[in-house]
Amino acid sequence: MSRPNIIFIFSDQQRYSAMGCAGNEVVQTPNHDRLAAEGVCFDNAFSACPICSPYRAQVLTGRYSHKNGVLDNEYGLFPDQVTIAQALREAGYRTAYVGKWHLGYGPYPAEKRYGFDYMAAYNCQHNYYQVHYHENEEGPLDMKGWAPSCETDLAVGFLERHRAQSVDKPFFLMMSWGPPHWPYDQYPDAYRLYDPAQVDLPPNVPEQMAAFARREIAHYYGNVTGLDHELGRMLAWLDDRGLTANTIVCYSSDHGDHLSSHGYGKPMDKWLHHSMRASKATPYDESVHIPFLLRYPARVAAGQRADVLFNSVDVMPTLLGLAGVAPPAGMQGRDLSHTVLGIEGPEPDSVYLQILGPGWPHRGKWVGFWRGLRTKRWTYARWHGEETVLMFDRDKDPWEMKNLAGNPGYADVQAELETRLKRWMADTDDPFETGERDPSTGILKLGQQFTNEKWVR
Repeated sequence: MSRPNIIFIFSDQQRYSAMGCAGNEVVQTPNHDRLAAEGVCFDNAFSACPICSPYRAQVLTGRYSHKNGVLDNEYGLFPDQVTIAQALREAGYRTAYVGKWHLGYGPYPAEKRYGFDYMAAYNCQHNYYQVHYHENEEGPLDMKGWAPSCETDLAVGFLERHRAQSVDKPFFLMMSWGPPHWPYDQYPDAYRLYDPAQVDLPPNVPEQMAAFARREIAHYYGNVTGLDHELGRMLAWLDDRGLTANTIVCYSSDHGDHLSSHGYGKPMDKWLHHSMRASKATPYDESVHIPFLLRYPARVAAGQRADVLFNSVDVMPTLLGLAGVAPPAGMQGRDLSHTVLGIEGPEPDSVYLQILGPGWPHRGKWVGFWRGLRTKRWTYARWHGEETVLMFDRDKDPWEMKNLAGNPGYADVQAELETRLKRWMADTDDPFETGERDPSTGILKLGQQFTNEKWVR
């Protein structure tokens, strides 16, 4: 069999629960649900570093943030590491990236594309009707309309040119859509379908924030349904050209969104204490638990629910495994392709989670620096230089409302989780407890470099 085509689509800030196939009875996601029904829904997929740029770097390199150079937003990748695009290009793929990049500003000559033959990208812009793109070295180019629709057009354009010019080669396409990241109200009127009074409000949203949260969630779902329509356009393109069977399609997100759960707001919500302006970047489920859908009809049985613990660093080795491409040296993620192919093999007992930066460059104290892990039952995390520890029994407390850290009745469990966390630090060579830190920001000094001089003080 020829190597499969690969399309990896991810949104920005879409939590796992915002899909019909995840059990949500309010949000309308027929194409997410179709992808799950025709492939695999991973019910335990996580963002190892739940903020924008670090997630992207982890997916591109299969390495944790302290190893790939992107410790926080606005840092760049370390040189001399092989990206998934480079590995696939070496194996004969034609490669493309479309949408939000957030790993460097355009234009994008070859040395800034990290193995992508074609990029139609921008660094970071969340005005979804005024996004400007660079196509490799050319630009900025203005696109009219809602950014995800424009990006689907750009992606289809690449695929059509590929079929005309390189039909003998497989393709690898990554697409990054900006929504449902705030501002939540910038999406087409056709998807303004949700009544705030009818949305599902989690019990971990404080009563004082309930009405506010309902309004935001209604808009958030409108964005998700809009993205679902664009996903449907991509699936239809594959169907119409007879490419569905031998194309791996993945759908995921870089991290979730609290949407007021546990009292967290957004960074610009000045009425909140700075430590509560997180929206993401916490160990809570709303932040770290993400969608991961995978369809590959030629080899992967339809209708699967996978409970394997799957982390963002596992994306690259798993896709390379499905494509039959040898993994480059230095990856820290695991090839979990056997779990969807029905083959016996090892599975992780936990996933490692981390936040390394102070929010964004020089923002100062925000949600702090922490390391944590998830097992199928437990959430555990602790902060650097603080006494803060979180431990939740998700079997009994799925909304993570009762912190059991320090509870004498759970001392043995906490000790076991702490031992496992220290083993993760050792196994990944993470200098969380021992590394030198910047005296003004507290961030580890690992040789990271900003992507733009404006962040340098």
